Amino acid sequence: MTSLERGLDILSHIAINGPTTADSIAEASGLPLSTTYRYIMSLRKGGYIADYEGHFDLGLRTLRMLRPQALQRCLAAISSPVMFDLVKKTDETTLLTVRDGWSATCIELAEPRRAVRFSFRRGVSLSLHKGASAKPLLANMDAGFIRRYLDARVGWDEGQDPSATWDELADVRAKGLAVTVSELDPGALGVGVPVFWDGEIAACISVIGPSSRMPERRLRDIVGHVRDAGFQLTDILSSTDKPMDEESAAALLARHQPRHEPAEKV
Repeated sequence: MTSLERGLDILSHIAINGPTTADSIAEASGLPLSTTYRYIMSLRKGGYIADYEGHFDLGLRTLRMLRPQALQRCLAAISSPVMFDLVKKTDETTLLTVRDGWSATCIELAEPRRAVRFSFRRGVSLSLHKGASAKPLLANMDAGFIRRYLDARVGWDEGQDPSATWDELADVRAKGLAVTVSELDPGALGVGVPVFWDGEIAACISVIGPSSRMPERRLRDIVGHVRDAGFQLTDILSSTDKPMDEESAAALLARHQPRHEPAEKV
């Protein structure tokens, strides 16, 4: 058996059994304990596993190899209480969106009791360059990706000069904020900020509502609340590199914020 195969066997054992000890890994793999520790140290150094007080679990680098659907479920579970709190503070619809190829997809939604229906709904995918729920996702990608996207979607599909959109995205990235009016839905005003995980764009959290309900002073308050929610989610994701299913995600979030029921999940 090659070193690669032994390393994969160790990862497989941890993935199936959850947090486990070096003794358990050595017994399952048939390796001497000293040899097992060498593999563990190598996998830890690469970020493939993490050490939790002598119990080894999958690390962030392995987690990133999961299918996008699994990661999205984890992210939605972590974000839901923060989104409910944002609805309570703003009394407007809150969305969590992620990049899916060249589209922005809504993976979670929380609404107030006087909700207005908008284009973005859970499971709906729309363009990356339109709306406050999408622009932060595109704006925080690398320049090469943005150029390719704009050339194809704005230049070719829409027949427009992509330079204006490029400038808009640069402004969104610099400010860490997108504010849009009527880009997807007439009369709708959106405020969106990026959420980062391990230094990379992971999602966008946003608030959207009728512009008639958002005079300047109230809009300033909403911008502050959305920024705070984005920072909170980024902090939560940055606080651990442990892989998270729905149950462990809820436990993680409970350590950061008390639970409450400010809004109805739809």
